[in-house]
Amino acid sequence: MSTPIVVLASFAGGVGKTTLTHALAVACAEFGKKALVIDLDSSGALTFKLGHERTRENVINCTERFDLRPHTAADSLATLISEIPEKYDLLLVDSAPLFTAELEQVLKAAQLVISPVRESIHSLRGALAVMKITSAPFKALPYFAANNSELAKLIAAELNVIDGEISIAAEVLAAEAKSISVLTDDKNCNVAQQYRDATYSILEELKIF
Repeated sequence: MSTPIVVLASFAGGVGKTTLTHALAVACAEFGKKALVIDLDSSGALTFKLGHERTRENVINCTERFDLRPHTAADSLATLISEIPEKYDLLLVDSAPLFTAELEQVLKAAQLVISPVRESIHSLRGALAVMKITSAPFKALPYFAANNSELAKLIAAELNVIDGEISIAAEVLAAEAKSISVLTDDKNCNVAQQYRDATYSILEELKIF
C-alpha cells in the first residue's frame, strides 16, 4: 500500500490550517505513526513557527517526532510525492490559501483533502472552492465556538464533515507563543484531546489502523 497523502487546504486564510497540520503530525506520533509534513505555504508559516526559516535542508527531524520539508526546500516535490520513503505512515501537506501549481500537483496525488472551517461565510466559501477542484475524498473539520447556530447548520449541510470538531481555545494560542503544539504544551486539555480525536478519525478514514 502506498503512503497516503493528506492535503490541508482552504482558499480562506486564517482558518487554522497550519495549526491543524502541526497538531495532526504530533498526534500521529502519539499514535505511533510517523508523518512527513510538507510546508507548501509560500509564507512558510509552519517553517517559521518551528524555527527553521534559515535552513538549507530538505527534510528536518523535528523535536515533536515528525519530519518537516520546509518551504525553503530545493528538492523535487514531484519526486518526493511519487517516492515517499517507506519510514513514513502518511504525508501531511500544509498548502497556501490560493491555487498554485504545487497545490494542483499534490491534490492529484492526495488520498484525502481536509479543510478546517470556521463559523463564517468566508471560511465556508474557502472550503467549497477547494472541494470543487479536487477529485480526492474531501472532508471538513469544524472550528466552532458553538455548533447550534444557523451558520453552523448551513456548513454541516454543505460540507462532508469529519467526525470531531475543534474548540476555539486559549490553550492553542499559549502553545503557539512557544512554537509548539498544544498537544505538547498542555497535553491533558480538552482541545488537545479534540485534535487527537480528529487525527484518529483521519487515520481510520485512511485505514492506517
